[in-house]
Amino acid sequence: TRQQPPPPSMVRDFVQKYKMELITSVADPDPLFDLLLHKKVLSDHSYSEIKALPTDEKKMSKLLMGPYLEAKPACDIVYDFLKKEQPYLVFDLLQK
Repeated sequence: TRQQPPPPSMVRDFVQKYKMELITSVADPDPLFDLLLHKKVLSDHSYSEIKALPTDEKKMSKLLMGPYLEAKPACDIVYDFLKKEQPYLVFDLLQK
């Protein structure tokens, strides 16, 4: 059985609610930034700024605390990426 996608408000709420945990827990976020650039969520300039930061935590902080994820489609991209690439993290957070 295929799992139904979460309701749109749930995705945005997930990203907002677990922002701090995502900042500290997402491992190897570079493919996420590449995807966000490809999907035009990040501009070339924003992408370069984020990628230049020294740690994954600082990169995720810049992404999640900035204006980049204000649009629902951007939250969907982040959620779908995490669910596919780091499902254990999404599962753990949803169990809280």
